[in-house]
Amino acid sequence: MSPELRNRLIKVAGSGAVVIAMAIGAWYEGDGPTVKQPDGTVLYRVYIDPAGIQTVCRGVTGADVVHGKLYTRAECDALERKHYAIAEKAAKRLFPAYATYNPWQQAALLDWLYNLGDNAATQGSTLRRKFISGDIDGGCLELTKWVKSRVKGQLVTLNGLVARRETTQEICLKGIA
Repeated sequence: MSPELRNRLIKVAGSGAVVIAMAIGAWYEGDGPTVKQPDGTVLYRVYIDPAGIQTVCRGVTGADVVHGKLYTRAECDALERKHYAIAEKAAKRLFPAYATYNPWQQAALLDWLYNLGDNAATQGSTLRRKFISGDIDGGCLELTKWVKSRVKGQLVTLNGLVARRETTQEICLKGIA
């Protein structure tokens, strides 16, 4: 993990899992393409991610993303909070002992679910089974297996996901030392 990201995570460490996960997401997602208005306002454009999914802001996907719409920073912040809340609700349902995990483990799971969604793959994952069985370290070690996406019909490893999962695995196992 980069020293800059480590410092950002240290700054938000006491703010809870959602804020930690949002800091990770912001680091790895970036803001996406922007348009600067004549008055200096920055607006965020919808773009197609490497998997071919319409995305806006810092990794927001789904029905809230309207092709051609330009989003303000306030709209992006609201969408991101909404989607992290969705990920947190899924985590609490999918991982019955979620409340007993430390904030770093929770943040790793939230980032994973924010990025991948609550779907058949995440629901049936070995990662989930390991967490549920109490093998937390084993579940954390599964994170780095989630680095592939379909690009033009082919399953490929995405370097950005490799780095992101290495970070989430590290914080899941050790927190920030």
